[in-house]
Amino acid sequence: MKQLINDQWKLLHREREVTSPEGIASADDFIDVGTLPCDVRMPLIRDGIIKDPVVADYCYESEWIEEKSWWFKREFTVSAQDLSGRGIRLVLESLDLYADVFINGHHIGSHKSCHYPFTAEIRKYVNEGVNTLLVRLTTDPDQFTPEQESYAKDYVWIDEGLAKAGRLESRRAFLRKPQYVYGWDWAPRVVTVGIMKNAYLEIYDDLIITDVHPVTLNTGKNAEMRFDIRFYSYRPISTIETQVFLDVYFEDEKILSLQQDVLAVSGVNFVSFDAVIENARLWWPTGAGEQPLYTISVTLKNGNHTYAAETVRTGIRTVSLNQSKYEDGTRRFAVRVNDIDIYCKGANWCPSDSIYARITPKKYETLISEARECNFNMLRVWGGSIYERDEFYDYCNQYGILVWQDFAFACAPYPDDQEWFRIETEKEMDYQTRRLRHHPCLALWCGNNENHWALELVHGIENVDKGLDFAAGLIIYNEIAPLITRNNCPEIPYWRSSPYGGERPNDNEVGDRHHWNDCTMNEDIKKRISPEEYDKVTSRFVSEYGYIGPCSDESIQKYFGGNDVVQGNQIWNLHNNTFEKDTVPAGIRKHYAEPDKLELADYLRYARLVQGLMYGYSLESIRFYERCGGSLFWMYNDAWGEVGWSVIDYYLDRKPSFYYIKRAYAPVKFILRFANDKKTVRVMGVNDTPGALTLNIEYGYAGFNGEFDALKKQISLEPFSKTIVFEFDMPGHDLRRGVIFARADTDSVPLSLLRTGDFKDYKPGESVLSIKKVEVKGRDYEVTIKSIGYSHAVSFGLEAAVRMSDCYFDMLPGDVRVITIYDALGKIDTDNIKVTCVNVHKIDK
Repeated sequence: MKQLINDQWKLLHREREVTSPEGIASADDFIDVGTLPCDVRMPLIRDGIIKDPVVADYCYESEWIEEKSWWFKREFTVSAQDLSGRGIRLVLESLDLYADVFINGHHIGSHKSCHYPFTAEIRKYVNEGVNTLLVRLTTDPDQFTPEQESYAKDYVWIDEGLAKAGRLESRRAFLRKPQYVYGWDWAPRVVTVGIMKNAYLEIYDDLIITDVHPVTLNTGKNAEMRFDIRFYSYRPISTIETQVFLDVYFEDEKILSLQQDVLAVSGVNFVSFDAVIENARLWWPTGAGEQPLYTISVTLKNGNHTYAAETVRTGIRTVSLNQSKYEDGTRRFAVRVNDIDIYCKGANWCPSDSIYARITPKKYETLISEARECNFNMLRVWGGSIYERDEFYDYCNQYGILVWQDFAFACAPYPDDQEWFRIETEKEMDYQTRRLRHHPCLALWCGNNENHWALELVHGIENVDKGLDFAAGLIIYNEIAPLITRNNCPEIPYWRSSPYGGERPNDNEVGDRHHWNDCTMNEDIKKRISPEEYDKVTSRFVSEYGYIGPCSDESIQKYFGGNDVVQGNQIWNLHNNTFEKDTVPAGIRKHYAEPDKLELADYLRYARLVQGLMYGYSLESIRFYERCGGSLFWMYNDAWGEVGWSVIDYYLDRKPSFYYIKRAYAPVKFILRFANDKKTVRVMGVNDTPGALTLNIEYGYAGFNGEFDALKKQISLEPFSKTIVFEFDMPGHDLRRGVIFARADTDSVPLSLLRTGDFKDYKPGESVLSIKKVEVKGRDYEVTIKSIGYSHAVSFGLEAAVRMSDCYFDMLPGDVRVITIYDALGKIDTDNIKVTCVNVHKIDK
């Protein structure tokens, strides 16, 4: 029986030197925590003791928290019946970081990882009635000797930008906690400390079920399944006649019931069921099919005693990594679901708060549902963060978002020459692989973020190949992780690192690639801001790259915290990414206007549009390469508000780039690119759906003032395909006064444009935008608009928090579009909907 103890916690702090619980439990300066999960900053912010560190420059004001010891207190009641069983186990799912746990003054254990639970048998320490639990937590490794301090400093690769920003901790590689909390280019130093997940008592008797592991063996109309059950018998020298029952439900209907009679032996027991699920409903990533989920229920019975496991929700699907060879001997890198290669579309996921304990289930759902709305089918959980809470994976299951799951190692050589560290990582990996393996969304385990690549960059491939004379984490990624994933979930592929593949770890044509330095972060700023640089991509799978842009006006006001928004002041610079500060004005200058001559509102507007252009164009270019199996840009979400990589900001507002990416990732679309001769346009047709399609397409030249030189063609697209469907000669028109386009005869396929120059060099004529009608459909508005002339970056004058089916799109002369504004009834006055665009000379409503 599980008894949650998430509520009624209290908190106080003492100097770090206070390690004894003596006098703590009876202290009178505890403050109420409320409910777990809880970082110590949460009640301190609530009570006005500190300001929220993600706002303004308040992160500096709470750095003192790192220097204290923090004591959590919770009283709980144990009954005589509880004490009559075999035992009582305390489980604290995540303690961040160095923990000592006391019950009724007795020290029952220590812990030094937030990535797997603290567990302890406590029956001998508790009494019938009220008992007191104390948890002491600290952040920094205060037990390090000077020699260990010196040793640790060799284990983080130094970045000058991070060092200058105070976002560096030389010892973080030794700390099994989220690495990003010490600061990254996109996050401040907010060193977390607290109880970050559930706390409960597990009261048990003779038997307890520890694992329910469903595995899909073969998919088809009748799917072959195996269910591996692990349970434990606490009779140390006796056997028990036991019945094991397994029931499978779909939409509350029991569709399968299995039973085995077993002789339970002392300690660990294993039982497997082989079964066929008739008329199986397969789980697919979004766009490729539906996401049906089955419920697995397992119980043990011994005489009159019944022992039940928590139910498991899973999907029927297979997943693998397709690395087969092409005809020329090079290899694919594609995620394969149910024997179909899925083009992976998405981004890198980082914790959506610097104080990650306060991420709510609602925030998880909003972000993941928005990912689906943006046509994602994958998120990569980056190695410098956390293994997310259960709700994250549950929502990914529900919304059809595949998860590339890094193990929690990033951008450092880790000290795997030390036995204690290897033991910690083994426990962490064993726990997380068993915890997450039943989720159908889980597509790939990955050993780390950039650590193989960094070894080559820092030490040179020749020196690394000769053997390293220091620990680097390679034992963890190359030996420990593959063994654990093979033992616990062989049905889920494991990849050594990201990036990885080829003679050098960031090879362009083997494995996955982080496309940094070629464009973004290149010393030549022209390459950072030129979309065409991405036409050179020939990677098998791009798992990182990005471009920076600002948040919405409303979000900027929030993170300035009531202070005046002043470009270039301390708050502005603090919330401006440490890597790419020069890129934003350079991008504005290239594509729109001279940034130094702009008012702040126009500066921000153009900066957002440039981010949208760079993401939209680059994702199309990467997708255009026929041998590329996926693109994951950096990054989707934010840990605080800033001018940064994300497309949904910390406050959950969409940036304009959200809509550019949604169109680039559309399940059905056409992509236009020049052939090598620059005289021919190649048209790629993309169909990520399971059905064949026939579309009528119009293509050619559209002058800004309504002159069309276009042809029509019928195109057939096979399921799950991308291929060049035809080519056409460049029309002989002035490309400063018109665009090359292709469009299908359905609004579900976005307009495709060929980029022939920078927008600021166009010579557009007058564009008249008009709203023809606004209709109420349920709680939504459907807005019909028409463009006379060419209209660029069409928007509606609404706050960024308003969700729309599309925004910041281009319209050709005579185009009519119907845009849905979601959940608008009673919230938005139709008189406030103003249609506008960048190059408009007149607005007619």
